[in-house]
Amino acid sequence: MTSTKLNSIIHLLTSSLRGATRRGNPSLLDRHATLAMTIVFLCFCVFEFFISVSSVHAAGYGLSIYPPLLQVQVKPGKTLTQVFKIDNLTGDDKFFVARLVPFTQADLFGNPVINLQSTAPWLSYFSLANSSVKLGEPFLIKGNASEQLVLSLSVPENAPIEDLYATLLVSTYANTSGVGYQGSLVNATTGANLLITISSEAFPATLLHLEDLSITQGLVFHIGPYYLADNLTPLSFTASVLNTGDFRAETKGLFRITDRHGQPVYLEGILPVNVVAKTQRALLNDSGQAFSFSPHLGTLGPHQVSLAIKTDNANTENSLNLIFLPLKLTAGLILALIFLFTIFSPPKTA
Repeated sequence: MTSTKLNSIIHLLTSSLRGATRRGNPSLLDRHATLAMTIVFLCFCVFEFFISVSSVHAAGYGLSIYPPLLQVQVKPGKTLTQVFKIDNLTGDDKFFVARLVPFTQADLFGNPVINLQSTAPWLSYFSLANSSVKLGEPFLIKGNASEQLVLSLSVPENAPIEDLYATLLVSTYANTSGVGYQGSLVNATTGANLLITISSEAFPATLLHLEDLSITQGLVFHIGPYYLADNLTPLSFTASVLNTGDFRAETKGLFRITDRHGQPVYLEGILPVNVVAKTQRALLNDSGQAFSFSPHLGTLGPHQVSLAIKTDNANTENSLNLIFLPLKLTAGLILALIFLFTIFSPPKTA
């Protein structure tokens, strides 16, 4: 909080108090003005506190990593390396710590569910090829500079055929007592996800199941296996896919609406995303939005909404049946007829 701002507020309120004293009861106005000065002063303090805290926190988060995702397939007995670029976007020299954290679960949007205490036996496959940087140990990056982490993966000949999921976490290392001090504080963290498939086959078996295809928005009535929908109301759809296999899979496919003759009236691509093994993920259109369809006055009768995903060695599909009817138009005509009948009906005779 600056003294100039505070003095300006006090001067303004004091001037108002003097003016009020000339016009009315000084003692009563003194109490009211003092209360007003106190409330405004406290509000100003709270506002300045939040502004200053936000600025400090934003200034300390200048950290980035590239690439943010590594997805690769490797055969047992092979070795590969990947270079990750770490940028210190601040003007201050900072210490950072890099570590690998395995994960097995992800949320509906593909974000890994990370437990910093988790471990896995295959972590020994990974190492840093840098001469001066080691996993789990702090290293220095000067202000507005970068460091390259050369991550090496060496898969043993007898390694099991499986997927490996991990996040390369890079965190700022804040320590005012020296690097050797154990009570360090992590200020900011970023990470790159690693999706590694160990397999000798070009396309390991994948098992995807489309689930939860449903209508989330629109004028719709569900009757048995059919949905009655208004043909003037836009519809929104939601869907998810479940990976029950042991290997990750990518969602490449199509959202389609066809008429009673099987002719497509609407097509939309599915956003290609990775679904890690044993997880469920929400599906979106190729623009990253929910699937939607805007019917028109001529959209009538039975239609089918379908989602289809095709991988290199597996297919899955789900659908629902729609019947488009002029529900709003019919309701409007009925109301108009009732209104006209009420107006023009002959009056009852006594």
